[in-house]
Amino acid sequence: MDFRHVAPSALDLSLARLRQLPESAIQGKVESLKNKGQLSPLVAAEQDGVLILVDGFVRHQAALRLDLDRVLVEVVRLTATQMKCQLYLRNRERGLNLLEECRLVLVLCDRDGLCQTEIAELLERHKSWVCRRLALIRGLSNHLLAEKALDLLPGGALRRLAQLHARNQEAVMAAALRDGIPAEEVGALADLVRRAPAPMARRYVIDHPADALARARRRQDPAADPRLGEAGRQVLEGLQILRQTALRLQRRAREGLGALPPDAVRLLAEAADGADHDCRAAVDAVRQCLSIAPTGGST
Repeated sequence: MDFRHVAPSALDLSLARLRQLPESAIQGKVESLKNKGQLSPLVAAEQDGVLILVDGFVRHQAALRLDLDRVLVEVVRLTATQMKCQLYLRNRERGLNLLEECRLVLVLCDRDGLCQTEIAELLERHKSWVCRRLALIRGLSNHLLAEKALDLLPGGALRRLAQLHARNQEAVMAAALRDGIPAEEVGALADLVRRAPAPMARRYVIDHPADALARARRRQDPAADPRLGEAGRQVLEGLQILRQTALRLQRRAREGLGALPPDAVRLLAEAADGADHDCRAAVDAVRQCLSIAPTGGST
């Protein structure tokens, strides 16, 4: 193995665009480096004499803040595509967040020219996993992605935001930032915009997001079926949403899609395969759970 002591400023950070580095993580690593020193090497790939950082972006930022002269780096041999894949494979334990996964898959597809099956094999995931992430990032506003306005959103909020037209996504994010709506509430705000029955109603949600969210919470029925418990309630809610989505999709498909280029047909076919696999797996998992669930008899 090739280990070297390298100045942090000498490392190429071209892959950093695919990562998100929370300030809290950097601060935590700063304290760790001060108190314990560097416990594990950074990983970089050498190309034409340049060391391109592949793993250890948080440690690298912490080292810069501490003005360290040298950091220990493990130098590995990787192709450009392999370097990107290592961003994911070396972080499987703690995991990349959803948007990082989406950006990585998009780059492997659009810039490296890989098909979804090839990406799935390289990242050791199912093709449907790749398909879902491509569909999600392609449904998000390019403007918001470029401005990194979505970086702090949880995965659920991203998925719900992507159901809106790009202009409405931008309006929702602008309203959330303007009025200080927490990131975990952005998904609920997107739902209100999507379900608004008329343009005036959508305008009210955008102009008064905090009030719209408060009103929506008050409208929710607090009563819950005592037979279900919290886990059962969540499963029932998920099944109901799945069925409603399926019925809405059926109605839309029956109306036809018009003329589509071959690439669009292929994209929809791959998305249909992924949805078929995941929906069947979800329903089968529920049925399996029900088959082994203990039941209480009456006395």
